[in-house]
Parts: sequence; C-alpha cells; structure tokens
Amino acid sequence: MSERHALPAGLERRTEDYRLITGRGAYVDDVRLPAGRPAPLQMAVVRSPYAHARINSIQLDAARAVPGVAAVYAGDELVEHLPLMEFMFAQMASDLKMPARHPLAVGKVRYVGDPVAVVLAEDIYAALDGRDLVEVDYEPLPSVTDPERALAADAPLLYEELGSNVVLRGGTQGGDVAAAFAQADHTVTLRLENQRLAPASMEPRACLFDFDAQRQRLTAWLSSQSVFQARNTLARFLALPPEHIQVYNADVGGAFGAKTLFLGEEIIAAVLAKQLARPVKWIEDRGENLQAHMHGRGQINYVEAACTAEGRLLALRVRTIGDVGAFLYSIGPLLPLFSANMLSGAYQIPAIECQIASVLTNKVPTGAYRGAGRPEAAYIVERTIERVAHELQLDPVEVRRRNLIPPDAFPYRTAGGLVYDSGNYQAALDKALALADYAGWRERQRQRRAQSSARLLGIGVSTFIETTGGPSRGQGPQEAATVRIQRDGTILVQSAVAHNGQGHFTTFAQIAAEAFGVPGSQVEVRLNDASLPGYSTGTNASRITQISGSAIHLAAQKARTKALQLASQVLEAAVDDLVLEQGRIVVRGVPARAIELGELARRVEEQPDLIEREAPNPANNVPIEGLAAWHDFASAGTAIASGAHIAIVEIDSETGDLEILRYIAVDDAGHVLNHYLTEAQVHGSLAQGIGQALFEGVVYDDEGQNLTGTFMDYAIPTAGHLPSFELDLVETPSPLNPLGAKGVGESGTIGAPPTIVNAALDALAPLGVKSIDMPLTPEKLWAIIRSARQGTLQQPEPQPPAIFRS
Repeated sequence: MSERHALPAGLERRTEDYRLITGRGAYVDDVRLPAGRPAPLQMAVVRSPYAHARINSIQLDAARAVPGVAAVYAGDELVEHLPLMEFMFAQMASDLKMPARHPLAVGKVRYVGDPVAVVLAEDIYAALDGRDLVEVDYEPLPSVTDPERALAADAPLLYEELGSNVVLRGGTQGGDVAAAFAQADHTVTLRLENQRLAPASMEPRACLFDFDAQRQRLTAWLSSQSVFQARNTLARFLALPPEHIQVYNADVGGAFGAKTLFLGEEIIAAVLAKQLARPVKWIEDRGENLQAHMHGRGQINYVEAACTAEGRLLALRVRTIGDVGAFLYSIGPLLPLFSANMLSGAYQIPAIECQIASVLTNKVPTGAYRGAGRPEAAYIVERTIERVAHELQLDPVEVRRRNLIPPDAFPYRTAGGLVYDSGNYQAALDKALALADYAGWRERQRQRRAQSSARLLGIGVSTFIETTGGPSRGQGPQEAATVRIQRDGTILVQSAVAHNGQGHFTTFAQIAAEAFGVPGSQVEVRLNDASLPGYSTGTNASRITQISGSAIHLAAQKARTKALQLASQVLEAAVDDLVLEQGRIVVRGVPARAIELGELARRVEEQPDLIEREAPNPANNVPIEGLAAWHDFASAGTAIASGAHIAIVEIDSETGDLEILRYIAVDDAGHVLNHYLTEAQVHGSLAQGIGQALFEGVVYDDEGQNLTGTFMDYAIPTAGHLPSFELDLVETPSPLNPLGAKGVGESGTIGAPPTIVNAALDALAPLGVKSIDMPLTPEKLWAIIRSARQGTLQQPEPQPPAIFRS
C-alpha cells in the first residue's frame, strides 16, 4: 500500500470487531424483549410454487387448527390493513409505468416465492407446521423469464392493464453519434450480459416488532441499511407518526444493498404486530433468501463502438435491456439509466448514445446490489475497449492510454453530462503495470504460445470509474451528526448511520479523535438508532465516509470551537492563544493555565447559557444539549473514484479450470483516512466481483423455477478460490467534501468482472474466441475450447431486439 499516516492511538485496528469475533454480537434473532413483554409470535410465509398463476382459493382452517398457531392470514384478508407498496424513486423517471402491488399477493402470483399467506405461532415449529397445511388452488398461467422474450408482442403479460411488459423506455445521448460512426475507420459490435446475482449475505432478512397499544408506539429491531427509511415506511403502513416509531439496527450479517428497503414481508410482520398487539418476529431462512429475496444485476447490452485506426474511441451506441423481475423494487427499473450515465468510463469518448428498456419477468425483482449500475457500465466499456484492441491488433494497455482522460482535464464533463471531480487515471494504470510486471508477463505469454502449451495464459486489464456519494435527491441534508464533549472528558459521536460491518465505528472515532487531539480510546461512537441526534439516508452508494464522515468532521470542529470559546472566557485568554493538548485546553506557553475538556462540559451542563444553544435536530426533533454541536452535510456533486486492475490467469484447456495467478488492484479513493479499512473494503468487493466473473449466477428454467436455490447450486467463492490480492493506492482528493474522501467499497465488484473476463478472452484469443458470458465456469470454458478446436465455434453478429429498431 501507499504511505500511511499515523492513526490516533487505539484505532490501529477496527474497534467494533472484538465483540463479534468473541461471539457477543446481537443480531435480530438474539434480541430479547424487556421483562413484562410477551414472547414474540413467530411468522412463517406461504409462498407460491408457480411463477405465474391465478389464486382461485386459499384454505386456512387446517393451519388455524394446529396447536400453537395464533393467526393465519391470506392476502385478501389483509388488503384493508396493507396499503399498496410505493415505488419511492418514481420521481426519477416521469414516464415509468408502476403496476399496483400488495405486500401479500392478492388474486395472482407472479414469481416462484411470491407470498400468498402468513402463519403466526407461539414457536417457529408450529408456524412451519401451519404453513405446510395451507392449501392454495392455483390456476397456472404462461410465464416468461427471458427479458428479451418478454419484449415480444406475444409474450405473456405480468400485468394485463399495462399492455406490455416494458415499464420504462429512455436513455441518454451526447455528441454527434451518427457523424462519429460515419467517419470511423473501424466499428465493433458486442452482446454483453451481466447475469443475475444473489446478494447471499451471511444473515438473511430479519425483523422484530413490538407494538405498545396503550402508548400507540412501535419498537423495531432490524437488519437494515437505513433506520430512517425503515421508520418512514413503517409510519406510512401503520398510520403512526414517525416519532411514535423507534427503530434500532441490530448487528447486521451483511447487506450489500439488499437491505436498504423493505421487500414486503417485514411490513406484514409490523402491521400484524400492531393489529394483534403482540410482538412479531420474522427470520428469513436460506431457502427463502435465495428463492424470494431480490437479486442484483440482470442486464443485457448490445454495444457498437466506432474508433480510429489508432484505437481512439469516437462513439458508443448501446442498447440495454434491464430485467426488472415481477414488480418495481428499490432502484431496479432505473439501473439501466444509472449505467447509461457512466458509459464514458475513464475515457474521452466524444459521442455516446444509449437506449434502455426495463422489462418485467416472472422472477424476483432486481434492486441495488454492491455496485448498482456501475459494474454493468464498466463491463460495457472495458469489454469494448478490449475488443477494439483485439480487432486492431494493438496492445490493450496502449489503447487505454490513448483514450484516458488526462489529469489536467478535471473537472471533466462526459458526453453523457456526468461531471468527474478529480482523478489521475494514468498514474493508477502505470502503478498497476509496474506492480504486475506487465511487460514480463507478455513475454512469458509469447514464449508459452510458441510452445503450444495446454495451459493457456491470459492477461486482463480494466481501468474504471465509480460514482460515489452524490448529491441529495430530496430536500435537506443527506447526513447529520452530533459530537458532544462529556463530563469525563471523552468525546461522544452520535450518528443515525446503519452499520453493516464496514468499520464506521472506527472511522468516525478517528475523525473525532483527530479533531480534538485525543486517543481513539477516548471517543465513543453510537449508531444504528433513529432516535439519536443525527440523520442518515442510508448506508449505500459508497457514501458514508465522505458524507456522514464530513458531517461528523464539521460537527467536531464546531464543538471544538465552542470549547475553545468557553475556555477563553474561563482562562481569560484569546482563542488564538489556546491549544488542545491531551484532553485539555492550554494557554500557549503557559502550561499551568489550563482546563480539562470534561470540566468545560460539566460547567455547560450546570449552566447551559454559557454557550449558544442549538435548535433541536430537525430530523427527529431531538434537542442538542450540553457542550455539543450538530451539523449536517450534503454533497454538491458526485465524487468519482477510480481504479486500474490487472489479472494474470491460466486456463487448463483439458478441463476448463481457470486459476488466477496474480491479481493487482490500484484504487483511487481520494484522501484515504484509514488504509486498513480501505484494504478490507477492497478485499471484500474483489471477492464478490471475482465471484460474479467465475462462479455466481441465478439460473431459472422456462417455467420460472429457480435452479440455483441452495448453496449447492449457487456457487460462492471460498478463500481457496481466491489469490492473495496485491493492493496499492493513488490519492486524488475530492473537492466536494472537507475530508477529500471518495468511496471505495464497491471498487472490486466494478473492476474485477471485466478484468477477469478480459484475461480469459486474452488466453483464448489464439483459438479465435471473441466473446464469452459470465460466469466462466470450467464446463463453459471447456466447451468453448473444444468447439474452437473442432471448428464448430459459432460467434454470430449480435442483433439488438426489434424494440430498439422501431
């Protein structure tokens, strides 16, 4: 890694991990209600075995007769208590078609796993027994699982009232695409697919709701990425004021975007907790998670690129099909638009045109999964530039160099209109090439090919960008926090961020410790609670350090200023003559004239008028008391992180096994506050990115059955499948926040898929192989090698669907 600055004492490692690795964590299933509260009812969900069917009738009597069963409900019985689900991002696409959807299916099911009834019982075993006795009379209907097939005029319709399965048409255009193609020396065409992925976090969805009927208040314990979004959603469905809902985030066993919003079952549990005036718990099992939770990715792209004979890109023309699934959820239908906005990648591309079609299929919905639109865009650009290099018989690194945005061009506006704040893409690429010994591996490759080795050597490169943070989509701040000096001299940081394991406790403690010049052990951080004097839109989009961290930084500076101003009165000295040393404010050059931070806090608690009083936190009306400061922060733009990754791979042509010999990742996350945490985020995202490239993929049959419904079928990489990553950094601070930070948590899911696939295609190039879709399983690689050697390999010219030609 690059040179590191010293961390405050006590923050050399993550402070939040000891409790978890010693088995003292408290996940939702570990929560025990206070004495005097009844034990929670356990909820089990009856799910459709059909991808598309009418519900003729549901028989619940047998389930209700099971000993221990407290209640059983079908969807039509809860219609009056369960409002229709809302699509919260509707304002981002004015022409979006939004079919009606109930949290519990009414009249019709549209995917295998669609909830049709729920059973509540005194224990989970009675609930499962009752679930198995619910009888549903289904009338199966034709289904469609292929998004391209769903575009056809004769495709089965998921919602007849819409008239088609297309819920969104749109796109972007910048520059003169037609002129660029007319003057191009060469054009290339590709069909690229980003397969569906299961987020597959260690802990599936989980929730516990306790409603106090007398006080009309709900307490919720969740495994979530946003306690405020959860609170606001619950307020709408339960018809309660938001201040009557207390949301706590328990320890979270992974989320990756999939726990940002409620899919539906959580809302059912909350509504029934209120209706029955009894706590209700629902813990999703692994089978449900793989079958009925949201998926990521699910995108097909038809790409045309125009270039000069020297490999300079002149234009991109992209046609994108987004697989929405059975209903609109999270940002699923908008993901193709997100990808379209990032099609310039790290390159100067004068003209870009992208048309998108988001289409319904009889599968679970797609939504935000680690990267959310950025991996798809990077895959398009990096696979395209690799094809250009191959067709022109140029080194792919040299083609990248000729197209990269130069460091003196920032801020840079792309043809699509996205503004890049800062970057140095050449420096990252140069550093990665040096670390990898790129020239040396190219020479080894030439020697091996001359020997006709059975082990095919490939070198893959990608140079990508990642949008992180971003401006607020609504009114008001994105994040807010309170920093307080306490009577014992410690610093208290209060934020409403929902922690999912990223290291926020350590990062926030570091920011506050550096502001006050105290050891990290003297900083306490509180998160995961909507009643704290803070605010957070959610832990997503690689945004927390740069947005929440900036709010904490500003609040800490404000609290520090208050302390210095008060100390100047007590010590009868000018503020400019005061310094902070080891938890004390000292008159410069006169160490005997000093006052402890804790003593200042005590004085303010006893005499609040000693300092200017702050208004209550506007997010939840919590007063800001004591020697403390509240501050919000909203970024004025999107911080653009970037990276250059290189993979060296070997493919055994006799078995199709692909081995990663080396993986080098050089990332630019702006000013890096904590190198240890940055490494951890890159490691985790690389594992998931390589997982997509080589192993993972949700597969459905034509009837809509998920064929990858267990971990025996849905393959996740283990440590033995991954190499030792070689990491380094380039730092170009962002001007958009006071920390200069950019996000890094999704870089591996963006950079790894094209890097690995480019390496595989480089290895297969002597066989004439130009294209292959992820995941690169041994069976798939063996089959394509065999076809190439037998002369039966077919690589037809891709033709986009008719919807884009009309």
